[in-house]
Amino acid sequence: MKKVLTSAALLFFAATLSFGQEKTSVGILPFTYVENAASFQDVNSIQETVTNAFVKTKRFSIVDRSKMDALKKEKELQKSDDFIDGSIVEQGKNVGASFLVSGHIISAQAEQMRTDDGKGNVSITYKAKLAISLKVIDVSTGQVITSETIEPKSGSTLGGMFGIGASSSSDAITKSITKIQDKIDDFVSRNFPIFFSIAEIQEKDSKGSATTILLAGGSGFGLKKGDKLKVVELTEIEVNGKKMTRKKEIGEIKITKIEDENFSICSVNNGGDLINSKFEAKAKLQVITK
Repeated sequence: MKKVLTSAALLFFAATLSFGQEKTSVGILPFTYVENAASFQDVNSIQETVTNAFVKTKRFSIVDRSKMDALKKEKELQKSDDFIDGSIVEQGKNVGASFLVSGHIISAQAEQMRTDDGKGNVSITYKAKLAISLKVIDVSTGQVITSETIEPKSGSTLGGMFGIGASSSSDAITKSITKIQDKIDDFVSRNFPIFFSIAEIQEKDSKGSATTILLAGGSGFGLKKGDKLKVVELTEIEVNGKKMTRKKEIGEIKITKIEDENFSICSVNNGGDLINSKFEAKAKLQVITK
């Protein structure tokens, strides 16, 4: 179940990164959990899984955990993740975080499954029930930008089949955590897209359409060969007296070579004519991770 709190959520906490800019600083708040619904060890394991989802992208600067410990006592006093008060946001700002990620473990439990094959052979396995709530707080505004509950697919269990399944409750929960890693990775990539700049148009076809471009973004931001990115044009329009930035997609590119930490070579999949004309006209262009 996903809940998007504002239609402009991505605009607020998209990491506007390009060559020469620092990575976005993220602080992982100590996770809370429902009493008797999870163990401290499992909560810690889930928090590490979420932290690693940010770390492995190489796109973020994670606030040192020792600094986040200053928020632990106050966070635990809340007993839940439904409320984030101003003092926690302010402390997050003090330790240098641009965004805070708050996690609440709704359930991390395992139950025993007893199976009899009808011939007197009894098998004991375990299945786990896991559900976690993740929220992202924009430190600059104190607002919760997005909220999502992550759990294995409906009907998915660990164990329950004769001869197959987790051999202990801890094994069941560990497997369940592994099962949602992709969903956590997806949460990070969807909610924290990164913006890059086009450094130059390197090659054009006979009609003047861009075919190869140099992107100001490389391995230092977790980009890799084969990644597809979209190219958008930023224009400012006025709606009911309010100035708004419109992002219009004009093309798609694909990374063919990572040069180094800061640059990549990309082929143009589509929109080469617009990309070239807009670039030459010095329009405001951004390349966004998909």
